[in-house]
Amino acid sequence: MPRDPLSRLESAREALDAGRTDRAERALAGAFPAAVAGEAAFLRGEALRARGFFRRAQTAYRAALPRLGADERDLALGAWLGLARAARSLGETKDARRCMRRARSLARRGDAETAETLALEDALVERAEGKYARALKSLAPLLAASRRRRDWPAVGFLLWATGGARRFAGDLAGSHRDLQESLAAFRRGGDREGQVYALFGLGGIARVRGFFAEARAAYASAGRLLGSGPDLFGRAYAHCGLANVLRQLGRWSEAERHYHRSYALYARLDDRVDLAYVDWGLGQVHLKRGELAAAEKRLRAARAAFAAGNEARGEALSLHSLSQVLHARGRTALAEKTFDAAVRRARGAGLHAHLEIFT
Repeated sequence: MPRDPLSRLESAREALDAGRTDRAERALAGAFPAAVAGEAAFLRGEALRARGFFRRAQTAYRAALPRLGADERDLALGAWLGLARAARSLGETKDARRCMRRARSLARRGDAETAETLALEDALVERAEGKYARALKSLAPLLAASRRRRDWPAVGFLLWATGGARRFAGDLAGSHRDLQESLAAFRRGGDREGQVYALFGLGGIARVRGFFAEARAAYASAGRLLGSGPDLFGRAYAHCGLANVLRQLGRWSEAERHYHRSYALYARLDDRVDLAYVDWGLGQVHLKRGELAAAEKRLRAARAAFAAGNEARGEALSLHSLSQVLHARGRTALAEKTFDAAVRRARGAGLHAHLEIFT
């Protein structure tokens, strides 16, 4: 690794372009002269966000902004966009909207590429807010434009985003089709990272439709592509997704091992909502084994974290599971109230989580 700050900065840029975020982080460690300190902090934010360290990425972007000069407008726009993306990933959609307004104020008039990037992020925030019909409407022209350009990685990403919105809107067959096409587009474009996330989407939709062999193969393929690489979020997601399938197959000990591996990785990222999904999964394992006290403890922890993160689907799932535990423990009146709360939470968010028997 070069010691000269400018050489380290160039190494970081090259590493990020190559998807080697771990190398970029190493290159960016240490001090930089004031003239490039803003860019170094911005690149550090990009590397951290790509690895799933969303809170740390936000700190880096915020450190970058006051260090960027008037002639570094594009980097400032990138920092605000990075803040919006990190906030969206954390479920903090109001903050994401605020950051998007700042990013848009820095966009240059007539810059079509930046306008498209901002439009895409707006659509992803809509999706994160649960406004699935609006998100699908916003994504459609972006997908059509990418198809016209034959930009296969962009087509793959937009189909992945569309497939996720269709899934949560209840169009499971349409979602499955979109995600299969997403994987094909990413493969056509040679986008390895994109293939991983298309496989995650396929694993999820196949599982909730009861196609367990397809779901298991998708998560296993994603895990192999990730290996022991720097994408901690992806590795955690792969373990959690595979654990969900194994749990559905009744392979509870294997599922439990993968949940714990996922938990350890998510804990490193301070990703509380996804940790809650692992808690929910472990609660389901305990429930299937008849370990009702352990199940209730896990499910209450999951429900609290989902509520704190305003994660409607997680709240609905944890309340639904908790109602089953409470009924099994003889607390039927409370179980009925909890079940009703699960249905209200799902319907209030336009979700169908309470109907997902293969979840």
